Amino acid sequence: MSDPTRELLIVLTVAAVLALAGAVLALAGAVLAIAGHRTRRSPLTATGCALLFAGGATVLGWAIVDGAGAEAAGVGLVAALVPAPFLVATFLWLGRHRRRPWLVLAFCFGWGACVATAVALGVNTGVAYLLRENGLNENLAAVVSAPVIEEIAKLAGPLLILWLARGHFTGMLDAIVYCGLAGAGFAVAENVLYASGAYVSGTQILDESAGIALVTQLVLLRGLATMFAHPLMTGLSAVGLGKAVRRPGRKGAQTAWIVGMLLCGMGLHALWNGSSLLGTAIDLPGLWFALYPAFLMPLFFTMVGLALWLRAADARRTQTALAPYVASGLLSPPELASLASFSRRSSARAWARRIAGPGGERAMKDFQRAAADVTEQIDLASIGGRYDEHRIGTGLYRMGEARAAYTGRDPRMPAATWDGSRYHVTFPDGKVRTVEPPAPPVMPLPLPSFQPPPPPGPPTYPVSYA
Repeated sequence: MSDPTRELLIVLTVAAVLALAGAVLALAGAVLAIAGHRTRRSPLTATGCALLFAGGATVLGWAIVDGAGAEAAGVGLVAALVPAPFLVATFLWLGRHRRRPWLVLAFCFGWGACVATAVALGVNTGVAYLLRENGLNENLAAVVSAPVIEEIAKLAGPLLILWLARGHFTGMLDAIVYCGLAGAGFAVAENVLYASGAYVSGTQILDESAGIALVTQLVLLRGLATMFAHPLMTGLSAVGLGKAVRRPGRKGAQTAWIVGMLLCGMGLHALWNGSSLLGTAIDLPGLWFALYPAFLMPLFFTMVGLALWLRAADARRTQTALAPYVASGLLSPPELASLASFSRRSSARAWARRIAGPGGERAMKDFQRAAADVTEQIDLASIGGRYDEHRIGTGLYRMGEARAAYTGRDPRMPAATWDGSRYHVTFPDGKVRTVEPPAPPVMPLPLPSFQPPPPPGPPTYPVSYA
């Protein structure tokens, strides 16, 4: 057996062993993750997810090292991690005001980085091989297969969240956060692949300095200028997923929204990849750069505007959902008004810190988080989704507990309570007088006269939300 044949046999054997190991790890991880989710054992779920991602990372890592070498893979990994914190932090910031478990967020990122990338790499490599064997340009895989398999693979992670953890999926903002993190993970892993290849190209042309220069250029172009490309394309799928979430029980409408917006994401992805390929074919490399400001940037800023509007809508929804509790005396009008926007919530935290110190600020944060939890359950009930009535009672109790840290601590504020229709204010002469509420809720956070006790079980709430 000749040396080239022996080397090829060794490579194929190693590839088969690692592919099998990756598949075993992924399968075992999927089984453990599902078992942990069904038994509500977070450590088991986390272990399963880690094994699942390890399986994908094994295949992906071997493909990069085998194609570019260990040194180039290390350089590519470092280069890809440069923009990663900013990319991930963007979506964490976007969804930070609603309670989302870290495991769900980490799952979406890990899915995009390890599983979706490994699946897409295998499919795209196979399609490129078939194109080459049939006398076609293998680069056509970037337009033929990449948009399809990559968008499906990225969306599969958030779809699993919708299927297995439906309670953490309430609307379009959730979909944008989850799909954005999956797209961010995919972009980071893909940047490792491209940066390692750029390093090899540079070292083969000149030396290591040229390789580093090409990697730096790639980081500036892909890592900074176009780092939101994958999250943006997956963001179109997120719009469809978010619309589907708001239509529980309507399978046809859900499928139409998800599939329709997924196709839009695939189309944008094909346009993005095809512009580069077409520009090279017609000797017009500037075509891709023309597409970026003319089409992609406006779409990007439109998606940014939509995400910020949805984020603000979350706060406005709190004011609408909790309004019935003002009439019942559980919540005062100024408290409700303080939750109506994130700027007001920030002002309320600053007020609590000023009058009650860091503990007061933490209590105000707890109050706002509890209000968000209650709103989430009421919102689920309003669209016919599955909601937890006990969590509503627990959230109301947490709001009452949080008040104790800052209520009555402001020396400039008279003692006041709210009974659901009027204020009862203690005047300087010591007498308590009833005051009709003004049109704007200008009085600063009076304490409701009734404090709900800890709920012994699922409590009863207004019929409109039951």
